[in-house]
Amino acid sequence: MRSIQSCCNGSSPKHLICFKNWTGDMVMEIINSALSLKCNLCDTHGKRLDLLENSKIMILQEVNAPVLNMAVSKAATLLGADAVNIVDRLIWNHDYNGRVFSFMADAIFVATSTHSCLQRFAQQSSVPVICMTSRTHSTIQAMATIMTIIEEFGTIRKLNIAYFGSPHPVLNSYLLLCPILGANIKFKCCCSKQPVSPLLYKTGETLCAQSHTSLEACTDKNKALGKADVVIAGPENVRKLSEFKLCYQDIEKLACPSWIFLHTCPRGKEVDDNLFFHDRARTFVAFENFQYIAAALMASVIKDHTF
Repeated sequence: MRSIQSCCNGSSPKHLICFKNWTGDMVMEIINSALSLKCNLCDTHGKRLDLLENSKIMILQEVNAPVLNMAVSKAATLLGADAVNIVDRLIWNHDYNGRVFSFMADAIFVATSTHSCLQRFAQQSSVPVICMTSRTHSTIQAMATIMTIIEEFGTIRKLNIAYFGSPHPVLNSYLLLCPILGANIKFKCCCSKQPVSPLLYKTGETLCAQSHTSLEACTDKNKALGKADVVIAGPENVRKLSEFKLCYQDIEKLACPSWIFLHTCPRGKEVDDNLFFHDRARTFVAFENFQYIAAALMASVIKDHTF
């Protein structure tokens, strides 16, 4: 099985960790590692391992991502590493930045509004560069969501995933992850009057054809929610409040009996308290899982270690 570390050493760009060129086995290696870590350390408060002792983790933020920042920082502390957080609007066409920062870090986690420039940055780095979030991907959040689904159902294979909200990097990640992990996905991110497709829609279609899973773009709420096992609401969009309004009754009427709900956040008025805090909601579980996914990624790319 190809490992994440071998992906660092052999993919293009050679050190960028996102979902391009990943196999289902590589994704599940990280998720299973995170699940194992959580099983052994269900409460990480006050805990510190020595796996990455004397390692330095750099958290580089061009865009503000406080939850991701905290998750990566906590993961670093948990594994015995030190973390430094830098918030800066980099001049990304200065490709040498990747080389300079890699002299002083063992891994670099990046949150940025671009992606192609991040690829050039990673090409110059001599250490792994992990994409926390970009215009194209939302690596940690998507994997934490998949981890949560597997905790609930024991698998993601053959499940029906429904995404309901505006286009978002995390939707792009689901369009890649669902087919390679054997899940079906439907999404509603527009209305019939203003059609719009996610950035990686065509790539998702190709992957679904190869994996014999299904991908469907919907403009109708009922069709998107029909027979869903997992309903994921996108982040707040105040201009599309009525278009993406969801309530418990909608899901209960249309989805499978054992449905669960997750919100991408930030949450707005499109989802009421009854659904957001429902006993079938798993949003907070997914956010808790951010730290375990980040830790599993760190352990893999720095030490080729799985928990």
